[in-house]
Amino acid sequence: MSFSELQMWLWLSSVQLVRLNEKSLPAGIASGCLIDYLGRRILLTVSHATGDQGNWAIQQKYVPGRGTCNYQLGAMNFLAKATLSNPTLEDVDFSYVEVPSSFIAYRQEIEASDNSVKSEKPINVHSPSLLDEPDNSEEFGFCGMVMPSAENHFGQVYFGGEIRVYDQLRFLRTEDDYHFFKLPFSHPGHDHFKGCSGAPIMDRSGRLVALVCGGCQHTSEVWGISVKAYKTPIDILVGNVS
Repeated sequence: MSFSELQMWLWLSSVQLVRLNEKSLPAGIASGCLIDYLGRRILLTVSHATGDQGNWAIQQKYVPGRGTCNYQLGAMNFLAKATLSNPTLEDVDFSYVEVPSSFIAYRQEIEASDNSVKSEKPINVHSPSLLDEPDNSEEFGFCGMVMPSAENHFGQVYFGGEIRVYDQLRFLRTEDDYHFFKLPFSHPGHDHFKGCSGAPIMDRSGRLVALVCGGCQHTSEVWGISVKAYKTPIDILVGNVS
């Protein structure tokens, strides 16, 4: 992809997740990605954001006269692992849930003066092999919503924020189930990435390799959990087992 094509691809690569409070209003944010895998549509994200709680939703689109429409996900699938040498179960920072095969979410531009939708594009549904790993010759990027806000326009609630694209990341190394990447600038602080957890990390060819988990301000690194490492649970979910 060209630079501009990559920017647009990344801008449309992640869905916005919101944690709903007892009044069904947003109380937290995270990111995720939609994939089509062996005929099933699945949301992938990270468990340190969603856990197994049933109060998370995908922000689907804003509808004039109704406000922001959310698709509630219900309980998430999450994982734990242990080894013979360390039998204590440890949480895996990976969560997922199936959604209807027809489900689509949108990235929109809202006109603040009259609360109309100026433009909208469907967010990408990826078709990964779940086998890809980072290549040192590639550049990588991700996208997520940060600085969230809930606004009331003429009695309609609109939940939004700043959609940020981070690109030109370089692959550094893999440690256990995590891939580490170098930012092309000094890490600006964790508040600038809050809401990006679970966003897909992709290369210039659109290959999904990881989901954003964290970062280090001192080293200007971000890291994500390998999707290849947890292909097996997704295969089990869709029935791709012997």
